[in-house]
Amino acid sequence: MIEHLGVEDETADWSPQALGADTLAALAMSPSEAAALATDWRALPIEQIRELRRHKNLTAHLERLIGRLRPGPTRDRLLPWIEARRLLP
Repeated sequence: MIEHLGVEDETADWSPQALGADTLAALAMSPSEAAALATDWRALPIEQIRELRRHKNLTAHLERLIGRLRPGPTRDRLLPWIEARRLLP
């Protein structure tokens, strides 16, 4: 929506900052934890593989979002997810 309709003010549900904060709130592990689990994901129990897939899906929009975020803690915390996501099943 942000790409097609533009950026709303910071309180709107479809502002880049709000989407970034919502993404962080939905993630249950850190990018380093996810990457570490992903190194041998085939040996993991199905529940952990599902959780890794969930994190991959939750971070699918980050490459397009990251350029729209202001410099700051939200952007800094999301940047490592771009690399970690590439390792997830």
